[in-house]
Amino acid sequence: MLVQANSTVARVQAHRSQRLVCVPASQLARSVVSASRLPLSRKSAAWQGATRATEETASPSPADTPAPAPAVGTEVEATPEEVFYEGPGSNAELAVSLILMPTLIYAPLSIASIGRRLWITFKFTNKRLVITNTSPLFKRTIEVAYKNIKEIRTAPRGFGLWGDMVVFLRDGSRLEITGIEKYKEIADYINRQNYTL
Repeated sequence: MLVQANSTVARVQAHRSQRLVCVPASQLARSVVSASRLPLSRKSAAWQGATRATEETASPSPADTPAPAPAVGTEVEATPEEVFYEGPGSNAELAVSLILMPTLIYAPLSIASIGRRLWITFKFTNKRLVITNTSPLFKRTIEVAYKNIKEIRTAPRGFGLWGDMVVFLRDGSRLEITGIEKYKEIADYINRQNYTL
């Protein structure tokens, strides 16, 4: 048997546990030399004894043990999800709606604005947008990943204090977001995230 002199560690396949055990080359060389001096029938027994002894004394270090592979079908996320904006509708829209509510023409729009403020929340992260409706009559959550967004159009309302957004999806559908603050910053942020995905 030939042992390389320049290697510092030789790997020996353990017979019983089928795992790799690290043995210093000097210890392996001593066991090989002592086994070569024995008669042929005792060489295999001596080699097995040396292998068992090194298997019992050498324990693998945590750095040598491989990390478990992720399960099939699960994705490892490279970056954690960070929230860019989270909150209800615009405060300015609610204030204007309450001021104009006594007029009969603006009353339905004021009621809709109050309902949006009470029950709808928006959440924009670096990966998706989430719209949650907690109305007692109509509970629903809409989640859209940014990779499914084709185009975003915005329109200012109330002299630019709040605005509306229309999100066009790749499947041809669209999502209307009305009465939201920072609508331009949110649209720019979503467009930036689309280019980085």
